[in-house]
Amino acid sequence: MSSISAIIVAAGSSSRMGGKVNKPYLTIKGKPALYYSLKIFSSIKEIRELVVVIRGKDEKIFRKLLNKYNFKNVRYTCGGPQRKDSVLNGFFSLERKEGLVLIHDAARPFVSAALIRRVIKAALKYKAAVPVVPVKETVKYSKKGKFVEKTLDRRELFLAQTPQALTCELFLKANRIAEKKKRNITDDAMLAELLGVKAALVPGDPKNIKLTVKEDLRKCL
Repeated sequence: MSSISAIIVAAGSSSRMGGKVNKPYLTIKGKPALYYSLKIFSSIKEIRELVVVIRGKDEKIFRKLLNKYNFKNVRYTCGGPQRKDSVLNGFFSLERKEGLVLIHDAARPFVSAALIRRVIKAALKYKAAVPVVPVKETVKYSKKGKFVEKTLDRRELFLAQTPQALTCELFLKANRIAEKKKRNITDDAMLAELLGVKAALVPGDPKNIKLTVKEDLRKCL
């Protein structure tokens, strides 16, 4: 099997969440949110290497988490100014930059092993994969946010989740193009799009929610 590595991004500012504690370390059911992602990714034997990207000022609390829950085969590095910079830092800290790389947001603590394996299977076949859930509400398009210009067909619309996966070769090549064109990469599947590669859609999981604002925490209780 191809070499598979994973990067968990936990270097965001958590500005929309508010409070003094960064999202990965918020307590959910008695444990830090980041614990759940680490536990699942560490349990998947196909993943040979796991790197977490953290904020420099969170190093002490992160190391405490690793020691308390005995995560021995997890390495870490510090993030950059934007998400794309943090992902790149994580990638360059990998020992093996070949095969597949999975990229997951620490703000999604309830990712399942089944979902991760679906993403791996699709990426091994198609070079890139993204888990999605269908849009349920009617979506209106407005260029300036004042008047409806058209209604989009929700049957063609999907909400992206993580982890997303692509080959390391694709990841590097697309990042060079993104840097050259000064493209703002907010989602890893966008890298495949830059090269004209169609990322495979994988069934996501409604439980794989993203912690963005305080109201999201209530869904975890």
